[in-house]
Amino acid sequence: MRYIQSMNTDFVTLEDLVTVEEALALLRKNNARLLIALKGEVPVGVCDSHSLLLQTGDMSSFLELQTEFKILSQDQMLTEADLLYPYLLIQTDDKEIIGWLDSGTADALYVKQSFSQDVRNLTTDLEAIVDSIYDEILVVDAKGTILRVSKRSAHNLWGVDPSTVIGENILELEEKGWFKPTVTRKVLEEHKKISVIQENRFGRKILAVGNPIFDRKGQLKRIVIASRDITEVSRLERELKQAKQLTEKYRQEIDTLRKHQQAGEKPIIFQSDRMRELMCEVERVAKVESTVAIYGESGVGKELIAYAIHHFSPRAHQPFVKINCGSIPDNLLESELFGYEKGAFTGALPQGKTGLFELANHGTLFLDEIAELPLNLQVKLLRAIQEREIMKVGGTRTIQIDVRIIVATNKNLEEMVSKGTFREDLFYRLHVIPLYVPALRERIEDIEPLVYYFLEFFNHKFSFKKHFSEDAIEMMKAYHWPGNVRQLQNVIERAMVVTSDQLITANDLAKILKNRTTSHLPVQVHSIIPLQQAVEMTESQLIQMAFSKYKTITKVAEVLQVSQPTMSRRYKKYLQ
Repeated sequence: MRYIQSMNTDFVTLEDLVTVEEALALLRKNNARLLIALKGEVPVGVCDSHSLLLQTGDMSSFLELQTEFKILSQDQMLTEADLLYPYLLIQTDDKEIIGWLDSGTADALYVKQSFSQDVRNLTTDLEAIVDSIYDEILVVDAKGTILRVSKRSAHNLWGVDPSTVIGENILELEEKGWFKPTVTRKVLEEHKKISVIQENRFGRKILAVGNPIFDRKGQLKRIVIASRDITEVSRLERELKQAKQLTEKYRQEIDTLRKHQQAGEKPIIFQSDRMRELMCEVERVAKVESTVAIYGESGVGKELIAYAIHHFSPRAHQPFVKINCGSIPDNLLESELFGYEKGAFTGALPQGKTGLFELANHGTLFLDEIAELPLNLQVKLLRAIQEREIMKVGGTRTIQIDVRIIVATNKNLEEMVSKGTFREDLFYRLHVIPLYVPALRERIEDIEPLVYYFLEFFNHKFSFKKHFSEDAIEMMKAYHWPGNVRQLQNVIERAMVVTSDQLITANDLAKILKNRTTSHLPVQVHSIIPLQQAVEMTESQLIQMAFSKYKTITKVAEVLQVSQPTMSRRYKKYLQ
């Protein structure tokens, strides 16, 4: 870029010393104002017409030259330091002098150059600002001709490259169906800021705002149009509505959870969809008086489910009485359930005893391990359910009762009926509404929240401040938990008590679960076996050996060079 485009060219170069008279003749002959003395190609001095006139007193004397000048290239921009010299000589890359600047001309050019650069910088900044604005900006003149389009435009709203619409008339584009209506027409008609909702040719909704720009005489010169695609806003509104609905759903679920975790109650901690579905079923079942049979493995929390049913029922403020039918000898179980009159048998209390049916009157009676109930008591229980009355041991009169029955078992009652160890008629009385509580291994999503619940519980109970490492959490999520939630609680309590550090690692848990997680058997093949079987045996023993040394799933996965999820699956397959 040529920064010095305007310069004086009225100069004469001298290669030899000349007299004042000769110098004056040269200036007049060439109509010049400046003499430049050269030594070879290098300027060594200058003399302007004014300095020459001052020397005309002695026309025969040699010309005196000034040495205060600076040589510049035409491609250089002037600086403030250049303005300190009375003369600036301009030369090409080939060292040829092509012009000169006096101090006045240099000052004017410097101001012009500075102003031009400021304008360029300002233009660059304004373009960057316009292009960074979320809205798409168009500038049109008073006739609707498009003068400028921001880089955000076109492909979203127009469907073409911005450069192709510059110079087009925006009113004509409206007539071609690119969008309707155009905000430009309304601004031209009303000479004020206008906002309209447009629809472009792709069917999208556009909010367009036209701002008129007037000159000093009040004449409309430009219209700046800011456009925004509000189709996305409509989508966001729908998503917001869905989010509010989802929030309301979560609020209701939280309310449900809070009902289970009120002060003084045993909480039911869950996060899995299976438990969520079960708890919704519990709420529905609780509203009716039907007998409920709860099935599930030992330790899954069947008693908690029974209590939840009672809590949600209209009997919530009445007694909740529970008994484990397998923990009481057969000869005492009848008196526990139905009570006895005084003197009913040797060793009986002189005042008699109130049975659990009477204690649970108007409330709920929970019979855990119902499969352990002797056949002779099954008949009496069936009568109590059917007739809603009982008779104490040694008694002669019946007692009316209003009790809801909930039973639980970890056995298959239907199979027991087929074997004759459980009465069929009682089974159908109890199996009105069956509920199945999934094992902990079938709802892995519940393990982590349960871990944190028990961790907080025992920290509070023992005044600890312990926590589990990430590897420890992953190991518990990968473990089979044959004892379900009860075993998980036991392992967490034991780990918190026996570990000395605040951080409980997978290594600590491996010691507790070592009977199921470690083995030191070497690879031994004593006979010909299928190759796949041999591979699995080798893989199993290799993984067990690695766990016995490194303890954590993450470290074992790193040593065996497999991913952590892969190692978790292998852990479940071979070590549980």
